[in-house]
Amino acid sequence: MKYGNPLGNGIGAEMQAYLDKTLLTNISENTIFDRLATMQKPLPLKNSQEIRFDKWIRMADLYLTGNVNQKFTGNDITKGEETLQNLANDEYKNFVLSEGSSGSSKSRMKLIKSEANVFSIGDWMPYTEEMEMFHNRWTVGETSRQMGEMAGLIIDGFYRDLYVFGAGHATDITTANGLSLPEFTKACRTTYLALKLSGAQPVASIMTSSPNYGTVPVKAKYLGYIHTAAAEALRDNPDFVPIEKYKTGGEMEGEVGIIGEIRVIESAQAPLEYESAGKYKGTMIIVGKDHTAHVPVRGKGSTEFVFQPIGSAGSSDPLKRVGTAGWKSWLGAKVLYPERLAKITFKFEL
Repeated sequence: MKYGNPLGNGIGAEMQAYLDKTLLTNISENTIFDRLATMQKPLPLKNSQEIRFDKWIRMADLYLTGNVNQKFTGNDITKGEETLQNLANDEYKNFVLSEGSSGSSKSRMKLIKSEANVFSIGDWMPYTEEMEMFHNRWTVGETSRQMGEMAGLIIDGFYRDLYVFGAGHATDITTANGLSLPEFTKACRTTYLALKLSGAQPVASIMTSSPNYGTVPVKAKYLGYIHTAAAEALRDNPDFVPIEKYKTGGEMEGEVGIIGEIRVIESAQAPLEYESAGKYKGTMIIVGKDHTAHVPVRGKGSTEFVFQPIGSAGSSDPLKRVGTAGWKSWLGAKVLYPERLAKITFKFEL
């Protein structure tokens, strides 16, 4: 009697499609941060490993100086970081045309070019003739599922770190157990103001958790992602409103409450550092709409389950005893609008 799931010399197109779907489904179900990158770029052409982006510096920002709103945002206009305009008194007078005159030109246009490298990631494992024949708990389908789960964590960590290092607004609360203090509430208020005056729109949709490329609507707010342990400590903040007190439908997966104008989402993948017994340092990542462009993991050709059956290695496996199973994907992303991203670092105890 033969055990396991011997696949012979190959898996066929139908089985390959099933394994790809299993891999991608488990990647999608184990990612949160990649779903916040809603601007899509295709894989680059064969002559480049870069994805390139063009971004206009707004004409109004180039000419109209002395914008008091920048005092709240700290954005750098020369880098194309946008701030809603607050027009100076009597600015219109600079545009009045004298009789018979066309005046002087004030309008300018400037384009900023940026790029990000596209690179491949992946992993593989060997499987033996004995595993295929005698170990009925091992299947290539289960291998694809577990690899998808691990790949999802790796991919999501890439996006998490991208947002942390690419955030245009940053507040560092150094006070011990500051998460539960009014200082954290104030940081959330100033962050909300900086995002709003930067022109960041509240998030009204995110990428779907399915393997298909698409978006799902959510209740429009800025979203704050925080570690699960920190979310529990945040309940000690008197300004935090738990979801149980306002739940009316349309809440997001992992949503635990709201503080000010920021919906708080918990995730075990959110940034967290261990400092000493019972003491931690965390970071809340706060996002507005449309800040990052990327090559999506979802979609044909971006992610693949790779199966090499026993006997496919040629002379390196002369007795046809070993095969391999693995996964590979492509990553490439760029924060185009850092002014639509923010982070608050804090300390807490549990």
